[in-house]
Amino acid sequence: MEQDRLEQQPGKKTDHPSGEAGSHTSIGKVHNPEEIIAFPASLWIELISTTKSTLFSIKSVSQLSVDKFNDPEFRKYARKSIAQDIKKIDSVLNSLLNYIQINTPIVKSNTIHLLLEEILGANETCLSDKHIKIIKHFQKDLPETFLHDEEVKFLLNSIVQYALFSTPPHGSIGFLTRIVEAQRMEGGDKVISLTGRKQIDILVAFTDYEEPFKATDRVPSEGKGVPKDKVHQLILLLIKEIIKKYKGLIGFDIDEKESRTVVSLRLPLDRRQVVYYEQLNL
Repeated sequence: MEQDRLEQQPGKKTDHPSGEAGSHTSIGKVHNPEEIIAFPASLWIELISTTKSTLFSIKSVSQLSVDKFNDPEFRKYARKSIAQDIKKIDSVLNSLLNYIQINTPIVKSNTIHLLLEEILGANETCLSDKHIKIIKHFQKDLPETFLHDEEVKFLLNSIVQYALFSTPPHGSIGFLTRIVEAQRMEGGDKVISLTGRKQIDILVAFTDYEEPFKATDRVPSEGKGVPKDKVHQLILLLIKEIIKKYKGLIGFDIDEKESRTVVSLRLPLDRRQVVYYEQLNL
C-alpha cells in the first residue's frame, strides 16, 4: 500500500524489482511503430480496408438520418460535423496504411512469367483460332533480369509472334524457364562459359506435336537453323540488337525432320534483390 501511494505522488521515483529506477507502470502505453508492424502486415491492411469501408457506410447512413431533422441549420451543422470527424479518422487510417506499406517492401520476382502470361492473353484469339496448345514449365520464384520490363516484354513478344506465325494449326508452343551457367559470345561465333555466373534461360519451342519439349541432344545456338524468310530474319535482327546491348544470347535450333523449332533466350541475372512498394494513399 505504501508503495502504491508513492507511485501516485508526482515527481517521486520508485525502485522496482527489475532494478530500474523511475520506470513507472502506466495505463496508456505508447507503442513503438515497429511493434505495430510486427503484427502481420497483410492482416493490418485487411483490417484497415474493412474499417475504411465501414466508416463510409456509417457516413452514408448518418447523412440519411440527418436529413430527417426539421431544422435546416442543424442539418447543415450535423452534416459538416460528421464529414469532418470521418475525414479525420480516414486520414489517420491512410497514414497508418502508408506507414505499413513503406515498411513492407515486396520482393520482385517472376516478372518474366507475368509478362509471358500478359502476352499470351493478348494473343488469346489467335491461339484459339489455330487451336494451338500452350505448355508451360516455369521455374518457381524465377529471379529478375536487370533489363527493363518493357525491354523484356519486347523480346518475349517478338519471339511469341515468331512462334505464332510458324506453328501450324493444332500444334503446340512450349515455354520453359530456368537458371543456367552464364555464357557469352566471343570472336563472333565462339561461346564461352563464365564460371560462377548465372543467366536466365527462356526456351520457347513450337512444333506440330503436342509435346514440344521431348528429349533431344540438339542445343540451340546462335547461327544454327536461323530462319530463312525475311520477315523472321527482321524479327531476329531486332531481338539481337537488344540482346547484344546487355551481353545476352539468343540461340535457334530448327529441326525440319522433327518439324520443331526451339529458341533459347539467355538474359543476364540481376544479382541484387529488387523490391517495390504498394502505391501510397494520398
